[in-house]
Amino acid sequence: MSSWRIVLFCIMYIQQVFGDVKYTTGYLNQSVILKSGADGSRNLTKVQWSIYPNTTFIAALKDGEVTIYKFWRYSGRLELNNRTGDLTIKNLTMTDGITYTVIWLSSNDTRERVDIHLTVQERLKEPKIQKTLDSLKDGQCHIALNCNAFNQNVNLSWTPDREFNGSYISGNAVDSSLVIFMSFSGNRNVTVNCTASSGQQTETKQMKVGCSELQKQKCEECTVCGSSSSGCSCSSSVIGAMVLTILAVLLLLAAYKWREKIHDFIQKHRGCLDSGGDEGKARRDQMEQDTKSTKTSAA
Repeated sequence: MSSWRIVLFCIMYIQQVFGDVKYTTGYLNQSVILKSGADGSRNLTKVQWSIYPNTTFIAALKDGEVTIYKFWRYSGRLELNNRTGDLTIKNLTMTDGITYTVIWLSSNDTRERVDIHLTVQERLKEPKIQKTLDSLKDGQCHIALNCNAFNQNVNLSWTPDREFNGSYISGNAVDSSLVIFMSFSGNRNVTVNCTASSGQQTETKQMKVGCSELQKQKCEECTVCGSSSSGCSCSSSVIGAMVLTILAVLLLLAAYKWREKIHDFIQKHRGCLDSGGDEGKARRDQMEQDTKSTKTSAA
C-alpha cells in the first residue's frame, strides 16, 4: 500500500472515531434541536446519542425503532426523529449546556460521528418604551422617550424609521435605560425603535409617537389662563425640563467618570479641614481665658 493511501486511511479513521465538533445555542425553558448531520435521503439503520466521556446513552434508533433511555436528567424532555436522527431537548435548563455525541449508521454502511457542544442562555426580554415628555408648539413636536431593559446586561440603541426627517439625541445607557430626545415638524406620527442586544441575541421594541392638535389647544389654554390643567404640557416647561434632565445626566456622568479624583481630593484636604477646626477651637479658648482675666482684674 502506497504512503498516500495510508495517510488517507488514517484521516478517514480519525474522522470516524473523533468526528466533527459543532456548536449550537439554546435558550432557557425552550426547545433545541441537535442535528445528527444525516440528511433525510439516507436510510438510517442505527443512531446513538450519548453524553459524558463514559458514553452514557440517552437516546437510540435501531431498525426504525426509537428508544429513549430512562435518565433522570432528561426525563420526559427528549424526542428522536426516526428519519433524520435529530435529537430534540425540550424545556432547557442551564445544566443541559454540555457536549453531546451522536453516531449514526446508514444502510450503505456509511458511519459518522458528530460532537455537538450546546450552550444554554437566557433569552433577552423585550425592552419597554415609555413617553416621558411631549409638546406641540409653533408646529414643532418635542418628545422624550425612555427605553428600559429591566437591569439586563445589554447594549441599548435608538433608531428612528427611515421616513424620520427631524432631529434627535440620545446619550449613554444608565442603569439599563436609555433616553432619546426628538424634535420634528408637523402634526404627524413617527416610528422609533429601541433595540437591546447581547452577543448574538437582539430584541427590538417599536413605538409610534406624535403630538396632537388637542395637546396644542390644551397648552394654549394653559398659557393664557396661567393654570396647569391635567394633561397640559406647555412648551416652555417641557423644554426647560428637557434641558434640566440633560444637565442632570451630564453631571451624573461627569461625577461617575471623575469619582476617583473627587475621592482623592477629599481625602487629601480632610487633614487641612480637621487642623483648621482645632486651631479655631484653640483661639476661642484663649479668648475666653483673656476675658476671664480682664474681669478678675477689674474686680
